Amino acid sequence: MGFRQFLLRGLKAVTGEWTLVCIAYNLKRIHVLAG
Repeated sequence: MGFRQFLLRGLKAVTGEWTLVCIAYNLKRIHVLAG
């Protein structure tokens, strides 16, 4: 997926960014598993 580092600073911003990364990963996984 290419995620290497956070682009934003601060705990709130990083938490939001990590949430987006997890959502993207899960959607990609669902797409692959669904065929």
